[in-house]
Amino acid sequence: MKNSKKVLFENDEHGFWGVIVMKSVVLLLSGVFVLSLLGTCQGQEAEGTSQQVDPSAIPVVKYRWYGFELLDIFRGLEDKVSVDVGATIQSKNMWHGFDLYDDHGVFMPAVGVTLGDTGFSGKFIRCFPLSGGMEKSVQMLYALFYTGAFLKDTPYVTNYTANYFFYTMPRIHGSKSDTQEVGVSLSWPKLFGDSGLLPNYYFGRLWPSRSHSNLEGSEGFIHVLGLAFNFAVPDFWAVGKSQGFRLSSDITYNDGFGAGGAKHDWSHAILGACTNFGAGNITITPYVNYQISMEDSVNPEDETWCGVNFTYRF
Repeated sequence: MKNSKKVLFENDEHGFWGVIVMKSVVLLLSGVFVLSLLGTCQGQEAEGTSQQVDPSAIPVVKYRWYGFELLDIFRGLEDKVSVDVGATIQSKNMWHGFDLYDDHGVFMPAVGVTLGDTGFSGKFIRCFPLSGGMEKSVQMLYALFYTGAFLKDTPYVTNYTANYFFYTMPRIHGSKSDTQEVGVSLSWPKLFGDSGLLPNYYFGRLWPSRSHSNLEGSEGFIHVLGLAFNFAVPDFWAVGKSQGFRLSSDITYNDGFGAGGAKHDWSHAILGACTNFGAGNITITPYVNYQISMEDSVNPEDETWCGVNFTYRF
């Protein structure tokens, strides 16, 4: 059993051939995963039962760092301020490949505000470990977003979300564990026509908020390349009632991001699946993820975790 401090600062290294084997496995699994998605697309078209799903309607699992999705941040209605209140229960507190609570679960209540169709929105999230003896590990996250799109009338329409995150652990004296992150996510919902494929990319930079931080050396960059697939299963519940699903895959290059000893290398890949259940203003999103870890300085173990998010919007 690893502990979170070792994950953040120091871990043993893979042998050279171990790294080669791990990367080969990831490439093989990613190829099989993508081919299976393409096969599903073709199968649905051949049967004539393909149904389109709004790419913004189902969250991308790989961005569920704190119970929300960067690709699920979107503009609201004109002249209408909307508020969402939610909570996420997750079997592990996973963040950019790191297992922050060392195999312990997390409860994440959140509140968010969307300022009409201005593109601006924000969220506040608090993270409580679901195990005793971890009181100092309570986290808070303040998040600001601006979202928009360009090349709207072309197949190359690009949706983007710029973000600012402020992370803090209020029960650690002197704010020595405070960090900040800025980043941008991009997605191309029409690049592959109406196939349901959604390529996406995230770039982020992290740095400690104060000098003499507990997280000295954690500043760095991160690159996440992803591919999601939205599809609907017709007559899932009853005749005429379909259910939308999203499969996702991504691979991350960690450039010193989040840990003093993090190697500059491809750190991990994630495969995920989720769906939504809605009733009025309430949305329930169950999801499951599997992480293939390739760099011990980020995480020496492969990880499987699941969770469910409840959100009420008004």
